[in-house]
Amino acid sequence: MGNHGNEIADNLAKEATKNKEIMNNKIPKSQIIQVKQQSIERWQTQWEQTAKRSTTKVFPNIKRRLKKRLKLTPKFTAIVTANGKTKAYLHRFKIIDSPKCPCETGNQTVDHLIYECQRLQKEREALIRSITKQDIWPREKII
Repeated sequence: MGNHGNEIADNLAKEATKNKEIMNNKIPKSQIIQVKQQSIERWQTQWEQTAKRSTTKVFPNIKRRLKKRLKLTPKFTAIVTANGKTKAYLHRFKIIDSPKCPCETGNQTVDHLIYECQRLQKEREALIRSITKQDIWPREKII
């Protein structure tokens, strides 16, 4: 209810059930683009107002995120939402005794692994090289 694209689709579906002829009313491409842009703007507004946004600063802009070709996997989602199986995460749920990272320079959080852990320096450098070909390296930490 209230979604312009859905309203159009519902009306066309209702018309199709009443008529014995096949309806082929095309929706102008400009109208589809407009509905898509309105949806993205609404999504961005909702994103900016949610408390979850503070834990996933990797993608602050919905429109830019949608332009990126990312393979979304459960592991990737767990990492960018700071719910990966890090020692800090497991410690929070009392599954392990200590949140300390094996590098011994801090707690093993997603933020620590991406920005600080010395054991992952080579991987971090490769990540930075890859990202800076198309974008800027994130200035803000995840959490």
